[in-house]
Amino acid sequence: MSDLTLRLLNRKPAISRRRVWQVRFGEIADRLVAAYGVPLLGNLDDPTQEIFYIVLSAKTTDSQYRRTYALLTAEFQSLSALADARVAKIVRCIVGGGLANKKARQVKLIASRLKAELGDDPTTGLRRMSAEDAFDFLTGLPGLGPKSALCVMMCSLNFDVFPVDVNVSRIAQRIGVVPRGLKHYDYTQTLPAVVPLGRSKELHVGLVVHGRTICLPRKPMCERCFLNDLCNFGKRRLRGKGDGRQRKRTRKTKGN
Repeated sequence: MSDLTLRLLNRKPAISRRRVWQVRFGEIADRLVAAYGVPLLGNLDDPTQEIFYIVLSAKTTDSQYRRTYALLTAEFQSLSALADARVAKIVRCIVGGGLANKKARQVKLIASRLKAELGDDPTTGLRRMSAEDAFDFLTGLPGLGPKSALCVMMCSLNFDVFPVDVNVSRIAQRIGVVPRGLKHYDYTQTLPAVVPLGRSKELHVGLVVHGRTICLPRKPMCERCFLNDLCNFGKRRLRGKGDGRQRKRTRKTKGN
């Protein structure tokens, strides 16, 4: 299991039948990698860049935050320039991504904090940190909660940690490993218990892609899903559709 994630969150593994679920999620990881590979999803290798990218991604669409990140980095080409910038100038760069005033203040504060505590090359300092130190430092930055910190650690610092976004939690609920109706933080604290060791990134990225393409929030494409035999929701949904078709055929036969 992703015990590093649980340790950072100060949680004990709480999901019953953990071993059974870990085996199942190992199979799910195999299928996701076979279908999608392990795409980057726009995330960045450099942890300093990734921090700003993650902050700009909050409460907006992929295309919007990728565009605002590109505008921000084109305008401010050094950490010092960003730390010294007026908030209003940062706002003008990122206004298309929503919450511009709030994010601009966060971006300036983060740039100032990184420069003050890690110097002109914060990436080197971040890469030298232990998992515990990196998590504490990242969650102390404005706009970075536990999930965002885990994203930076997984994507840019290569730690075996498991962030949980809305796609991951939705699919996990449908598969049946966790109940519906919990708060998002509860899913963040419980789902790492079923992630096989060393497979956090494969599962996270694969589930995000799957949630954006097949296991959609409102109209999931269960007929096209390659996880149906492992998914309680998918099996029920397809069985119900099959029963409906059978009832229609029966009514048609009786009518004839």
